[in-house]
Parts: sequence; C-alpha cells; structure tokens
Amino acid sequence: YDRIMLFRHVRNDGDCVGATKGLKRILQLTWPEKEILLIDADTAKYLEFMGPEDEAVADELYADALGIVIDTASENRISNKKYTLCKELIKIDHHIPLENYGDLIWVEEERSSACEMIVDFYATFKDELKIDSEAATYLYTGMVTDSGRFKYDGVSGDTLRNAAILLDVGVDT
Repeated sequence: YDRIMLFRHVRNDGDCVGATKGLKRILQLTWPEKEILLIDADTAKYLEFMGPEDEAVADELYADALGIVIDTASENRISNKKYTLCKELIKIDHHIPLENYGDLIWVEEERSSACEMIVDFYATFKDELKIDSEAATYLYTGMVTDSGRFKYDGVSGDTLRNAAILLDVGVDT
C-alpha cells in the first residue's frame, strides 16, 4: 500500500497514542515514499507533548489505503469512524478480543500494552525496519503508562527487554 491510515480508540491514553505515533514514525523512517496518516480529533490534554495529529483528508483517500487499528478491542470504540472506508484493515491489540473485526488480526492478550507489541514487531524485523528516538519515546510512553510503570500483572521479562530496546535507541525518561 502507498497509503496507510492509523486508528485508535476513543478517550485515548498513552498506549493508543504512543502505539499509533510510534508505528507511524517507524513506517515513515522505513518507507519515506509512503503516505502514513494518523487522523484523530479525540485528544487528551496530558498527551499533547506527543504532538498534533494529521489534518483531515477527503474520504476517497481512504478507499485505496491500508487501515491499521491499534489498541481497540471492539469496533464501536474506534475513534475515527472512517476506518470502514479503507480497502483492508489490520487489528493490533492486547485486550481480550471482544470482536474479530479486520482482514488480519494480531491479538496478544498477555502483552502489557499495544506499544510492547509494536516494539516486538520492530525487534523481530530490526534488519528491515528503522527506528529513532522520537518513535522510541512514543512507544516507551505507552509502555510506561499502560503497565503502571512496569508494575501491573501483564509485565514480563519480554516487557522489560522491549523497554530496554527503546532506552538503547534513546529515550529521555
């Protein structure tokens, strides 16, 4: 796909914002010729430090795009309802699946956050994908917030190893 649209849940939090912005940055660094868009008007004041979202685009631009919904167990919680206009849809989530929507579904309930899943995706394909301190900061923010600063039950050795990858890239904690 030449155009990829990223989506997340309503009443956003550090994990859904960090995961969408982190994946967006990884995709932009790896494939600069692709158009990667994150259009979402649902924002939280405490997350404004992560920067603004992309401006709205015409509906027809969704039609030939790949949509990726992150950190959202059910369709009714997807913030930007235009995800339905995308040609294909991928669901990436760490919650107990409430609905199996999307053409490709990647759910790992044992993960502490969707950000941890994105970091693991990067680590698995690190010879092909690119990351920088901006992407690492987005992802680390989501991991820290959704894991309760690494103290909730979902935290594992893999969680901390993935956090270490981000720290090695360069995150100002």
